[in-house]
Amino acid sequence: MHFQHLLAILALSACTAARVLHTRQANSQSFTGALGGIAATPVVDSGDAKRPFSVKGDTFVNIGAALQRSCDQQFNACANAANGGNATFSTADCTAQKTQCSAAN
Repeated sequence: MHFQHLLAILALSACTAARVLHTRQANSQSFTGALGGIAATPVVDSGDAKRPFSVKGDTFVNIGAALQRSCDQQFNACANAANGGNATFSTADCTAQKTQCSAAN
């Protein structure tokens, strides 16, 4: 009977730990514009106290630099799509979106 209680406590602990890990991965990027469906790269907690912000695997010491990288990556993907010829928007539209992304943060 004690074994069943211990097993239940361990299972509950595992579920709680998994939920905390999921919470840490909240996106700090508030900009939601997405020309062509291309969203700004998420800014998440890296888990490193010295470089706590992560954008696509790159880590940053401050949120401002991470948010800027996120906007830059969105711009690059947007411009690549615009230059590919199949998009209904131009690189000028991507530049305007990058300005909005930077201002949102």
